[in-house]
Amino acid sequence: MTTTHPVEIELKLALPPQQATAFLKRMARRRSAPVQQELVTRYFDTPDFALSAQGVALRVRRVGRRWLQTLKTEGERQGGLSRRVEFEMPVTRGTPDWSRFPPEALAYVPEALRAQLVPVFETHFSRTAWLLKGKRGAQIEVALDVGEVRAGEHSQPICEIELELKSGQPDALFALALEWAGAFDCLPFDISKAERGVRLAHGAANEPVKSMPLALDGGMSVEDGFAAIAQGCLTQFQANFPGVLSSSDIEYVHQARVALRRLRAALRLFRRVCALPDELLDGLRALAAALGPARDWDVLCTETLPEIAPHYPDADAWQRGMQALERHRTEVRAAMREALTQARPGAWLLAMQRWLLLRGWRAVPEEQRFVQLSPLDEWVRRALKKGHRPIVRGARKFADLQPLQRHALRIAIKRQRYAVEFFQTLFSGRRQARCLAVLRDAQDSLGRANDAHVAWGLLTAGHTTPHVLQNVVDRSPLGHTTPHVLQNVVDRSPLGQVDAGPMREFALGWLAAKEAGAGNGESAGHLQAFLKLKPYW
Repeated sequence: MTTTHPVEIELKLALPPQQATAFLKRMARRRSAPVQQELVTRYFDTPDFALSAQGVALRVRRVGRRWLQTLKTEGERQGGLSRRVEFEMPVTRGTPDWSRFPPEALAYVPEALRAQLVPVFETHFSRTAWLLKGKRGAQIEVALDVGEVRAGEHSQPICEIELELKSGQPDALFALALEWAGAFDCLPFDISKAERGVRLAHGAANEPVKSMPLALDGGMSVEDGFAAIAQGCLTQFQANFPGVLSSSDIEYVHQARVALRRLRAALRLFRRVCALPDELLDGLRALAAALGPARDWDVLCTETLPEIAPHYPDADAWQRGMQALERHRTEVRAAMREALTQARPGAWLLAMQRWLLLRGWRAVPEEQRFVQLSPLDEWVRRALKKGHRPIVRGARKFADLQPLQRHALRIAIKRQRYAVEFFQTLFSGRRQARCLAVLRDAQDSLGRANDAHVAWGLLTAGHTTPHVLQNVVDRSPLGHTTPHVLQNVVDRSPLGQVDAGPMREFALGWLAAKEAGAGNGESAGHLQAFLKLKPYW
């Protein structure tokens, strides 16, 4: 007989601290009376954090004069929505009482570990909670938590909204969260208080997140494979986005942009099977357009120009020119953040997650629905074969290609590389690894030539931001207009405001020489290596 464990279904939103008062005012309009509590929670683990390494959190919380102990598992987390096994019951003091846990809970903590458990960190926060009726009669407990996580001398603020489903369907959580994301700039948030406490206790700093391998298998349906790929891209974007808004580390912008590019590649790959609604596609384009200029200027100032600098005879003049360019780069980054905020990224992320949850692509003709349900592995073979052909054509006549044709070839290589990465767990062997390595080398090589082309444009164009911002969609997701903000990015970047001095002309000459030689050398060599590959699928 299968044992059913109690499962907590919860959607978590990060709330900007300056919006907490506005949120409380909004909630005061509802008929539900709030319940206010001061909560102190102790988290227990072994000194080497063996429990957290297994995805288990054990806590004892003081609620007024009562104590509650809770054991939670890591469960599933995506887009702020989590499904976790949870065991909770009262205890008489502020330490775990193993006699109160049922056998199925004890199975998560080996007896050998129980004697080693000690308090490792605490949370102290004020909770204001409401019980609301949601979509289709759902019962939802909404809690606003404001306080901090404490580990030794270190602390980290807490300001978040938790929506716990008491009864009904998870879609009801998204319906409510979407309303608040647009009004209060909330972002879906996957990191639990327990995970933040562990990181704080370890002294681990937040870092940019790269894409992770996907666990796909050939027995999956095409639509399940698509959902897993789209979820992976959204997870990467969501993990990097807070750093885009608040950190000076340029890798956050890079990885957030990579995540959106991978998502666009996946949507194109599956476009005839699982089509994204226009409103969500417009939101994706708006976010990608806002990130582009900042990334271009980061590459110019931290990669392209530093490579040229040692060859310029006047180091002081070069430094003065770089200072002018860096000032302009700072302005572009500030404009990017303003544009991103206006684009309502939290609402877009929640709308995307809701679309995935509801499998929003299923309202299609019977023939298309049949493809969605067909085995993934056969569909993938056809898709990889189709993506392979244009690269072969371009590689064979690479030396004769014009700049726009080389750009198109680079894009085709990038899309095929992403496809190979998406599906790499479906295949194995040296030929697959070799194909992926050659695609990466070819993309990187052509990418360097493209960086030179973009750098030339930034240093010579009448406006230093890419033209893509002028073509951005008229509306962001969920009806929030953004064109005036994005136009500000263009208007605030005229070249006349950037006086880089004589180093600019030297850099342009260097870039021109680099572009002129782009058809020779490493790019041609990587493409010849590609032509020698044998399909592994």
